[in-house]
Order: sequence, then structure tokens, then C-alpha cells
Amino acid sequence: MNEHPGSPKQFGSRLGEETVEENRELLAKIGSDSILKAPAIKGSIYFYINICGDGTQSKEELIDDPTALNAAIEHIAIEIKYENKHHRWISQLPQALKILEFAAEHLSLNNNITPDNIGVNAELKWRDEKDLENIIHLTQSKGNAKWQVSRFA
Repeated sequence: MNEHPGSPKQFGSRLGEETVEENRELLAKIGSDSILKAPAIKGSIYFYINICGDGTQSKEELIDDPTALNAAIEHIAIEIKYENKHHRWISQLPQALKILEFAAEHLSLNNNITPDNIGVNAELKWRDEKDLENIIHLTQSKGNAKWQVSRFA
């Protein structure tokens, strides 16, 4: 188990390497080698429905779904806290990638809502070797099954 309370749990090295390899395309979109070396990644995910406003603007209404990532919690044995309609965790890169996979799977299984108005947003934060914080926002909708990535300094 962990020697340091609050530190991310270790993923089996083979499984971790496979997970990183399976997500090379997403990591290329993220475009930062520092995420590969980060000892800990803080993650946050929320699911939303796009609500049409005045005809030109849409807004995200967060979905209250505390069980959305239960499969991830069970599969990778990680603590994911649920607060204010957000799922939050601290992990290493392989676990963070697996959580994103489970979020995308949950989104694709949510068939009772039309494809164009449901989605998931994620944020990953980590510190690089110069101790600078890196922030990546990812978004995916049922209509676009690939993660879209935005970088923030």
C-alpha cells in the first residue's frame, strides 16, 4: 500500500505502461512531456447537459450523478470524491487516463438523452520539473467521441 497518506496509489507497471500506450493519441493532443513525469495529477470531471438559452447561447447544466464513476473506483481501486456535482481525485497518469476512459464510457452508455446535448468536461493539473502548474481542460460530447484538449498556463 501507500507509504505516504494522500499520495496516489501505484498502478501495476505493466498495466500502467499499457494504459499510457493505449492513450498515445490523447497524450499527443495534450502535448506535454511533463505529464509523463508528474508524480501526481489532480483530476476533476463533471457531466453536463447543454441547455439552449435565448436561441443563440447555450449553457451547461451540471448533471447530479454521484455514481457515474463507480466502475472506475471499483476497477482501479482509487478514491474519487464527489462534491458539488464534480468527481475529484489525485492519481498517477495511468489512473487518470483510466478515469477518463470510464467517463467516456459512461457518457456513451447514457442513451436516454439526445446525443448532441450531453457531455463531459475534465481538468487535469500537475506540476512540472520546474514546479510550474500545468492545467489541461478536456471535453467530450456524445456527438464527438474524441477528447478535445485546451491548455491553460
